[in-house]
Amino acid sequence: MGTVAFTVSLVIMLFAVSLLSGCSGLGGESSGNSYANSAPLPDVKPITAVASAPLKRRARPQGIGPGTSDIPPNSVLLYASLTSQAHLMKLGTDPTTGTRIWENYLRANQLPFVRVTGPEALSRVSTPGLLILASTVVLSDVEQQAVLEWRNRGGAVLSTWLTAAYSSSGELLGFDFMRDVLDVKVVGSTKEEADDTFMIVHGNSPISHNLLAGTRVWLERVPNQLPVRLVGKQESAQIMNWSRNVNIQNPSGLISYNERKMPSGLYSRTATIGYPEQNWQRSDPLQLNAISKDVFAWLQRQPSVYLSAWPFPYRSAVAIAIQAAEQVVEGDVAMAQTIADMGGKATFYLNGSNAEKAAPMIKKVQAQSHEIAYLGDSFEGFKDQPKEKQSARLDEMQRQLAAAGIVVPMPASFAPPLDSMDQTTQALLQEKKFDNFLAFMDASDSSLPFIRGTTADLTEPIVVMPRTLIGPEEAVEADVTSGLDNFLGELDVSVRMGGLSVVRIPAQSLLLPEQRKRIFDKLLSLRGKVWMSSAKDIARWWRNREQVAVHLAPHPEGYVINAKVSHSITAQEPLSIMVNLPHPNRRVRLQPMQNGDKLPEVMVVDSERVTLKWLAPAAGQYAWLLTFEETASHEKQ
Repeated sequence: MGTVAFTVSLVIMLFAVSLLSGCSGLGGESSGNSYANSAPLPDVKPITAVASAPLKRRARPQGIGPGTSDIPPNSVLLYASLTSQAHLMKLGTDPTTGTRIWENYLRANQLPFVRVTGPEALSRVSTPGLLILASTVVLSDVEQQAVLEWRNRGGAVLSTWLTAAYSSSGELLGFDFMRDVLDVKVVGSTKEEADDTFMIVHGNSPISHNLLAGTRVWLERVPNQLPVRLVGKQESAQIMNWSRNVNIQNPSGLISYNERKMPSGLYSRTATIGYPEQNWQRSDPLQLNAISKDVFAWLQRQPSVYLSAWPFPYRSAVAIAIQAAEQVVEGDVAMAQTIADMGGKATFYLNGSNAEKAAPMIKKVQAQSHEIAYLGDSFEGFKDQPKEKQSARLDEMQRQLAAAGIVVPMPASFAPPLDSMDQTTQALLQEKKFDNFLAFMDASDSSLPFIRGTTADLTEPIVVMPRTLIGPEEAVEADVTSGLDNFLGELDVSVRMGGLSVVRIPAQSLLLPEQRKRIFDKLLSLRGKVWMSSAKDIARWWRNREQVAVHLAPHPEGYVINAKVSHSITAQEPLSIMVNLPHPNRRVRLQPMQNGDKLPEVMVVDSERVTLKWLAPAAGQYAWLLTFEETASHEKQ
């Protein structure tokens, strides 16, 4: 989609304090009027992990202003509200800065667009396409009605920050327009949460799948232009701190999207980004280009295909890590049985110094099909110790468990005591052919496992599993009143993001019975949506998944899904290839392009997507013709 991201090296206007002075909880951090003009965009290469159907290209806008005639159907309209511009001019800022940013993006990606300045232009488009409202804080009643009518005719809307929240005189009008027309509620800002400067994106979402689940995208904190907290029909990103902590009192939605059947009977899509363009200027351009690509593809009804992070039918994964630094007791065995009864597997990380005492209970846990893994030879960190000492300790912990009669097949899983390890530890684990290890949340900017290193045999590289959640016992210790509520909130967000949630619970946990019940009730409620398995099973899955790539290409009769399997998949769990539908509830039809190609099974996810359930494919190249068909009861589009 071109080589320039819309979000890099650009500076846009800073709204004056008076713009937000009437909005309690949405104001900035300091007063004063400071404005800057936009800068040109440097070239960057877009992320191309997912292919979408291409648009017809036209590099230049078709017209400017209300005098524009013959606006092509399905055009992208870049709206420059005259009333909003007039208000910004009174503040001494360049009123065209926001539209120029989007012009840069659209031209760079060769997307056809028309820049319009009045509501009458919207009614002249025979078939509405996409309307962009860039930080359009002022919209007259006539303009608001025109946007509503645009949606009623089936047009899509992309809006950023606060839309129609202020009058031309700067008076706060509220957020009714965003609620009623854009399908999203504004419920606050990050004014009081100075550390909430990261957009944390969802994976496997219709409008966010180019980036890995849980990826951190840093946003600049600009006074008077702080991100707003959104509650929408569906969310694809949150505003959070680096650690992804959740405060259940503050909703954290940042990007919201929805498809709604309008009174006309037509369907309209909308996406709202809760931060202004000014916040983008120092962010990673590749990350933001990936996000914008997904948003545009969905709003413009381009089908997309992407490989799910997790096996069918799961949207996320939970790894329950029981860390036995001390003795293992009957209560731990009972907890293991509860997990097994839910159809899950846990991983018990056993410290070697307690192996002999723990052996009787550990063998009961093994009999329940849970995994036994290593937690060092003593409860001492590995970080900064000499390589020779670290190597000897890794050997000693294996000897300790073997001497206690505890069989741990290699390659095995590992967790460092006290989360203390370094690059030397990781290299030794790979050298000694361990399967995977738990790492602190700084190991990755996403919340998904990843493979460290490569070898000729792709089954050997070690899998790193970032521990992205604070443990429930740690959460309760930090906040007796609401710590567990916040932990459960973090788990919920992590699941919705599609990430890996490592739930760490110490053996002989100090959690009260009612607290443990709440945790397992929550896990039980996720059954069927979340893959609750051992660290080793998750690592094995991740190695298999890394062997598969999918790509969508246009075809005279529809589209072609090309799939490449580098090494035969041995996982028992089916792969899941997600397909975004161009219109809701369309039937997907697959036909093999090559003789002998077995077709995946088409499974409906929701009105917007299907998944292709593909079990244990052999190595090779696959191609399927993809077409979309209306069902007999299909609503008009």
